[in-house]
Formats: sequence, structure tokens, C-alpha cells
Amino acid sequence: MIPPMILTLVSAMIAFLRAALMPRATLALENAALRQQLTVYLRTRRRGRLRAGDRLFWVALHRLWPDWTRPLVIVRPETVIGWHRKGFRMFWRRRSRSRRLGRPRIPEQHIAFIRRISGDHPEWGEDKIAEELAAKFGIEHSPSTIRRYMVPRQGPPRGNQTWRTFVRNHAKELWACDFLTQYTALFAVVYIFVVIEIGSRRIVLAGVTTNPSLPWVKQQIRQATAWDVTPRFLVHDNDGIFGQCGKPVLVARRDRRRSYRCHLDRWLDEVIGIEGIPIPYRAPNASPHVERFMRTLREEALDHFIFLATDHIRRVVREFVCYYHGARPSQAIRGIPDPHPELKLPPPEGGKLLALPVLGGVQHDYRFVA
Repeated sequence: MIPPMILTLVSAMIAFLRAALMPRATLALENAALRQQLTVYLRTRRRGRLRAGDRLFWVALHRLWPDWTRPLVIVRPETVIGWHRKGFRMFWRRRSRSRRLGRPRIPEQHIAFIRRISGDHPEWGEDKIAEELAAKFGIEHSPSTIRRYMVPRQGPPRGNQTWRTFVRNHAKELWACDFLTQYTALFAVVYIFVVIEIGSRRIVLAGVTTNPSLPWVKQQIRQATAWDVTPRFLVHDNDGIFGQCGKPVLVARRDRRRSYRCHLDRWLDEVIGIEGIPIPYRAPNASPHVERFMRTLREEALDHFIFLATDHIRRVVREFVCYYHGARPSQAIRGIPDPHPELKLPPPEGGKLLALPVLGGVQHDYRFVA
């Protein structure tokens, strides 16, 4: 199939040769007839849409005929000049384009070295690998070239562990604490202070008070660590009860400098020997374990009662914590945090199901007895 551009040029050449062989009078009459028809066409219809072959024809005519602007009607002469300049730029852009773009590929052996080193040490950057190759193998490549062939990292570098990784690695020596508020029937506000061991999901302490303060929190932590069970870290939020300093305070002690964001962290470090870890501001999801227990305590116990006094809340919390420790399976650890002695024994054969009421039947402790 012949392209339309070639057909346009061939038809134009045939028309030129035919006009050259025609008598001048016949040629003048034909031109007059064609011009009259073109005038009627332009008067009755909008300007036609030109193709690439039409543009090429007028560009070539512009180069060959000095008076090419006199018969031009369908477009302006500036438009034809713009077509010529555009074609000139396209021609030289194609001539100056090289066959292979970008920097040349380095040898396959060097690529294998880079991938081996970056795979063994994902914490190394391109500068470190470049120095390793230059010093030991005499291979000189820019860091940007080495970055191109490095093995993609899976997650963050080794030296920058995430908060989830830190919690998982130190779960057995990590505690978390938080406050929960509960209202009585007379609209008094009661505060429940909970300390949980993250590794076992064991509730270390659950204190209840109507007047929480920093000295009261310190006394609760003393009771929790009275039996020589001291964690290494204590995660807490930025509650004002913990004595917020407003900005980090630097303290020089034992030939080292420590930074504290609240008075509780400084007391924990200097008196108890625990490192307090405050979570980021407005980020309760950084301490999800104690937050999840707060939700469990509220939905499975507190929401089912109308409390008349603080002692009523204290009894409910104490009974639910006992049930939570010894009889309630935890989905997080796939077991019971501290099961009752009878639950540690294998179940009897041919027994029956027994439901022991908890909190007056709000929850049930199911057993299999003979």
C-alpha cells in the first residue's frame, strides 16, 4: 500500500508536468476555474484538515518557488514556515541521536561482586561498597553505578530496627502501663492504673484510686517490683500525672548523660533501675498491648455494671484480673497467661462440661470435670 504522502507528491508532479505541456490560454482558464471553485469552497465550508503530505508539499514549494505565497489561501505563510522549522528540528534530532543511550554496562564479574556484597551486608551503602572494591580488587566505579546493581533491601537496614522489632525482642523484660477512667452512679471519676508484662500478657498490677498523683504512681510501681521482679523497660504514654517536664531534661550521672521527658522516667532510672520509654505524642498505637487489655476490661467487665462506689470497681477489677490470669485464653500468646493449677493437668477422660460463673455470670470459666 502506497503511503498518502507519496501519492500527494506524485499527483503534484503529474499536475505540474501536465500544466507545463498545456497551452497558456488553456492553463489560464483552468487556473481561473479552480480559483473560483476554491473561493466558493472556502466561503461555504470551514478550513480543511491538512495531512503530513500536504504540509510536506508546501514546505517543498516554499524552498523551490519564490512566489509561493501568492496562491496560498488555505493557511497563512507563517504556518508553512513553522512547518519547515519543525521538520528541520526533527531531522537533526534524529541525526544526532546515538544508537545506545546511557552509560555503558560494566562487566558481569563486577556486577556479581556488587550483588554478592550488597546481599551479604544490606546495611552497607554504595559508598562503602565502592571503597571495598577499590581497596581490595582495584575496581573503580562511581557510587551511582554501584547503586544501580545493588540487591534491593528487604525492609529497613539492620542498624535501624522498627519499634515492633524492639518490642518483640525485649517482650520478656518489657512492661507497659496506662490509666483507664470509669464513672460511678454519682458521676465520680475513678482511675484504674494497669501494669502489664508484654511477654506473658500477665497483669502485674491493677490499682484503683480517685486521686491519682505522681507519688501514688511511684508507690504502685514499688509494690509491683517488691518481689525482685523488675523489668528492664517500662513503656508509658505522656500523661500529665507522670510529671511531664515540657522539654527533655539532660542529667549527667555516672559519667554519662541521660535525657528525661518526665519526672517518672528520672525516678525509675535513679531509684528502681528501670528505663522509662515514653511513646510518641498522640500515638497510642505505640503501646497496643495495654490499650488492648483496657478495651477487654471495659467490654467484658466494666460495661456490665452500674458502680456505686470505688470499692465496687476495685472488687470487679480484682476478680476480672484473676479470671484473666488463670482461666481466660489469650489470642496473642495462644494460651492462658498464668493458668490455675488444675488447668495445668491433662483433662479427664469421659468427663462433663462445667461452667463456673465469673462476675456473677457476666463471664464463665469453662472446665471439664470427671
